[in-house]
Amino acid sequence: MREGVGSMPIFDYGVGSRKEESDLQDVVVPRDLVPAIYGEDGYCLKQIREISEAKITIIEPRPEALETIIIISGTPEQAHATQSSMRLMALDFLFSKRTI
Repeated sequence: MREGVGSMPIFDYGVGSRKEESDLQDVVVPRDLVPAIYGEDGYCLKQIREISEAKITIIEPRPEALETIIIISGTPEQAHATQSSMRLMALDFLFSKRTI
């Protein structure tokens, strides 16, 4: 597990991806961003699923884990749409927490 939050990317695409031609992809996400992707009562995750039409599974991390694995299943286009949507939700979450 990575520990340095300052240098950690928001998402680590392709880590543990099974095969390039496969329709499954693992995305490693900092655990703190999962609530932003999930959203209140699962609303954001539901929206991402509807927009991308991909199957999205969020793996429950161990209590001490700093990262969570999200498994995306679908076509390359669906995976791209899912990743883009998750990135936007995470960025919105991060910018909303900034104080000016």
